[in-house]
Amino acid sequence: MSKSREKGEKPVNAAQAEIARWLKTVHFRRALFGVSEQDVWKKIEELNALYAAALKAERVRYDALMARYTGEDEP
Repeated sequence: MSKSREKGEKPVNAAQAEIARWLKTVHFRRALFGVSEQDVWKKIEELNALYAAALKAERVRYDALMARYTGEDEP
């Protein structure tokens, strides 16, 4: 468990919460020796999409905070 989770910090946005839920529930299809390589690649693609969504959401949040800080959001 990461140190931030040990301290009880909550995800910043819904995308980060979705990653946490996904990581807790992900399972890999078994193969003769270990797990299915094809299934692992599929899961990596899913995780990559979740991280891309989280990064996009964080960028939107960052831009909004910067606009507020610099006064760009005022009419």
